[in-house]
Amino acid sequence: MTILIRLLRIALVTILCIVSFAALFEFLNAVPTHLSLPDHPQGGVANPRGSLVVDALVWGVVFRAPGYLLNGTIPLLIVLAVTEWKPAKSWRWYFTIWIIAGLLATSFPVSNPLRLSAALLSAAATGYLYWLLAGKSAGDWLQAWRTREPNAGHKLLNYAAYVVLAYLGYQLSGYLYYGGKLLWVSSGPEPDPGTPPFHVRFEREMTASQKVAMMDFPDPASCLKKAETDDLSETRLKEMDWDRIDNEDEAEVCVFRLLGSYENLSYATDWFKAQGFDVPEKFSSSHPYTERDGTQRVAGMHSIRKNGPKFPTKGVIRRAFRSIPHGMSVDATWSKDGKQLLWVKTGFSTL
Repeated sequence: MTILIRLLRIALVTILCIVSFAALFEFLNAVPTHLSLPDHPQGGVANPRGSLVVDALVWGVVFRAPGYLLNGTIPLLIVLAVTEWKPAKSWRWYFTIWIIAGLLATSFPVSNPLRLSAALLSAAATGYLYWLLAGKSAGDWLQAWRTREPNAGHKLLNYAAYVVLAYLGYQLSGYLYYGGKLLWVSSGPEPDPGTPPFHVRFEREMTASQKVAMMDFPDPASCLKKAETDDLSETRLKEMDWDRIDNEDEAEVCVFRLLGSYENLSYATDWFKAQGFDVPEKFSSSHPYTERDGTQRVAGMHSIRKNGPKFPTKGVIRRAFRSIPHGMSVDATWSKDGKQLLWVKTGFSTL
């Protein structure tokens, strides 16, 4: 019972701290802009200065926090579970852990001093908050657990706590494996773009996670459900294996591999509908949306509120986080003549 209650407390405090970090980070990011705005309306236009900071806080809680919770909760729980077992009661441990987590969450903004300062200050404050609520009592439960009186009910709850710890250990192995691949693509040679060659929007540099996805799904066959045939017919290309998709980068790579295998965008609407997406008439193959530069876009829409998240298809906790947005969109952009797929972009609607 003691172990289970402590794990629950750590989880709740971690979630609170992640949301607090998101709100504080957006708040501190908005402060320089807030201070730079004039005190009085200009040209008859109302000054937004008063609401800017409040809007930043709301943005942090509503939009930033869900992403941080999705990607950061389990890794942080694993690390914080280690500090419990050690036990580590010094505030320095938690400052270090949350600063590293904050820098990872904000992609190490070393080129932007103001953003870097906001990340460091937010992470330091969050680390202190975690230390106050949970860190300074780390390991106290061990003494209580060792001096407990034998009880059948307590034994059952302790076994449940061990199951939770085993689950966290299993998740840790997955994160270490994926982290190793991220490190490999970041320090090693550029992975092959695959077939058809994967591109990102505006030809900007790919992130490490995009490179891993490109490496894990090198061709159309790697994105399809298992079958006895190696045929890549028009019908077969519609059998995308969503069970293998874990994140947006993998979804974008596989959609690109499969849609890019068709001759032109005329097949896009049928392909999206085969995946269970709705295709608006003004964004369909017959009436693609034409951008200012002449490129053509076809879009598929998926209602998460009605049908659940498209990915991941496994994992109760991860699917719960992915269920926060109410909708998902996939935009596929072709060349001016509609014969070459240029890039694919996924998006999520929260409000």
